[in-house]
Amino acid sequence: MTLKNSQVIRTAADLRSEIERHIPRIKAVSIDIFNTVLERDAVTIEDCQKMLARRIVRTMFDRFGIACTVQNLQQLIKTIENALRNNPANTPGDTPYRFADFAEALARALIKNNTVDSATLTGRIIAHMRAVETEVLLVKTGTASILEWLTHQNLRIIAISDRVIDPAHFQSFLEDKGLIAHAGRIYVYPECNAAIPRKQFFESLLQQEGLHPHEVIHIDSDQRFNQRPLTELGITTILFDDAADNRQTQTAHWYHQLAQKNAFWRGRHLLQLIRPAAARSFHYNYGYEILGPIYATFILGVIEAVKKHHIKQVFFLAREGELFMKLFNMLCPDCFEPDQIPSAHYLFVSRRSTASAAAHRGLSHEIAITPLFNPKQQGWYSIFQAFDLPPEAFSAICRNHGYPEIRQPIADWESVQFREMLNDPDFQKIAQQHAGKNWHLLHRYLEQQHFFTEKQVAIVDIGWNGTTQKFLQEAFGQDENYPHVMGLYFGFIGGRKYQFDSKKNTLLGILCDERNKTRPGDIFSRFEEIFEEGARALHPTTIGYQFDQQNDRIVPIFKPLSGDTKNTESFTNQYINEIQTGVLDFTSEFARAIDLTGYRLNDIKPFILTLAERAVAFPTTEECNQLMQLNHSEDFGTENTMNFQQEKLHGWNALLKPGNLYRMLKSANWKYGTVSSLGIPGLNSVLRLFDLLKSK
Repeated sequence: MTLKNSQVIRTAADLRSEIERHIPRIKAVSIDIFNTVLERDAVTIEDCQKMLARRIVRTMFDRFGIACTVQNLQQLIKTIENALRNNPANTPGDTPYRFADFAEALARALIKNNTVDSATLTGRIIAHMRAVETEVLLVKTGTASILEWLTHQNLRIIAISDRVIDPAHFQSFLEDKGLIAHAGRIYVYPECNAAIPRKQFFESLLQQEGLHPHEVIHIDSDQRFNQRPLTELGITTILFDDAADNRQTQTAHWYHQLAQKNAFWRGRHLLQLIRPAAARSFHYNYGYEILGPIYATFILGVIEAVKKHHIKQVFFLAREGELFMKLFNMLCPDCFEPDQIPSAHYLFVSRRSTASAAAHRGLSHEIAITPLFNPKQQGWYSIFQAFDLPPEAFSAICRNHGYPEIRQPIADWESVQFREMLNDPDFQKIAQQHAGKNWHLLHRYLEQQHFFTEKQVAIVDIGWNGTTQKFLQEAFGQDENYPHVMGLYFGFIGGRKYQFDSKKNTLLGILCDERNKTRPGDIFSRFEEIFEEGARALHPTTIGYQFDQQNDRIVPIFKPLSGDTKNTESFTNQYINEIQTGVLDFTSEFARAIDLTGYRLNDIKPFILTLAERAVAFPTTEECNQLMQLNHSEDFGTENTMNFQQEKLHGWNALLKPGNLYRMLKSANWKYGTVSSLGIPGLNSVLRLFDLLKSK
């Protein structure tokens, strides 16, 4: 007890119990809605003003071509707010001003002598204000349930605000949050916290509501709230000091302070603002907590590159592109003006479906050897499979050049024998004949998707080597209307040293670009498969195209559902779906957190890379067990399924046979997972250190 009729309560359960104790004598509960029911998500009023300023700066430049700084605009916002707030026409209980009043005043101040449509700018400012309000406010679960309980008790709920609100927007906001049935009229505190104005405010409120002081309990969560005027009136007051909420807010402020001192902590500060999801399956949680932050950061980088280079068409390549396009569409509204969001297209393309078209003018040595980089390649058979060439058409040519067994792996593709067969005119003629049909079909499909309508386009893919971009260049790069293609990749490893025409191509590795040799960006190449599996669409691989007479369109041909590889994928599809549900849920929170902080890719990338390193190099026991149940299929030239279960080590007995252990580690696709399966503390740290020293 701090004052007569006043006390402090720490939990929602205790708050309900205290209200219940007073029910026989009270008729109403007044509640400070912005502190007790709606949480400001660990941001201050100044943070909200900065958010609004950033949005308006974007509108001024992108829509109207007028440059202004966030700092100057933030000061202008404060000036206009103070002017409207101090309007002598305001009376106790009235809203000092509406969004429209503020937006019109700010628009006039910004326009000055510029020829800008005032109504358009006012409308955009109002939209930004509503977006900011929606993003910063979180409904507290505990107090929201108390409001519902009070309604069932037939107690009147009087909502009180300590901040400027727009009644029309706030009514719709409460409706969206399921609170509209609990709150009637909303009163606004006077700005001054002196005893007399606050006392007069509650005297006026009681008069308007027709209540006596003893019939009301007031609940507030603001530590600065002056309770004395209410207790002098005889109103019972409760300071609800939510301990759990205080810890979360304090942690967010702590990381915010660290972020101000050291840029590395910006990513951690951002993640602290992400509201935790309710615990679900392992795969959902992994999508929400691990892959979600990594994928969302990648797409943020994609958006920044698209905006920087003024790209109007963005093409997301199958299969990972299906998820990436969903994330792109979720994040774009917070980064672009509504009428300037680039058009996003999903392309059913793959290395397999573009490879044959790339050979329509002949199969060059540079692209012919692409399938041979697979450790499980089967020589010429893999080449024929990859480029959709019938092996039987080349049987005589193969024998003539000393390749009687076309499935025999080829170790030396720089040999005279290999080059002579590849340069054989008969070989090239047959290759061109079969590739020509696929070239025409792919060309028509890309025309249908408007790929050739802009001078510059972006393609978004998981990446690694940019093989599909290389094949598109080989197939269509000679056409006059072939655009400059900006490849925006999750990671660019560059293991295949393709020759790209710099006038037609740009390649960027957003999270990992080994041309820069930054650490720990290399970690993605140590377990590429999890990032591919986590993002892959559930539909099969595109292997070609055909004309659909019924719809008069070119449609993709998918890999048949039969076959061991596809059956294996079908078995894990449920896990991939759960992962992606978690990723999508995280990204909706990520969009809000980015808007709250104003962070950009380079602000959060360092911390996100450490998260990726933790996930790949230092998995938990559960992560190791669960992720090694996934399978990854390779179908470019060779039908191959990576079964991570076969790469697990069982017990310390594996150390007794170091030769077998070495061979297994050398061939393992996820070496860190294999080592982790031993369960020996510190062994992954040794492997990581060795890995870093070796790769310098």
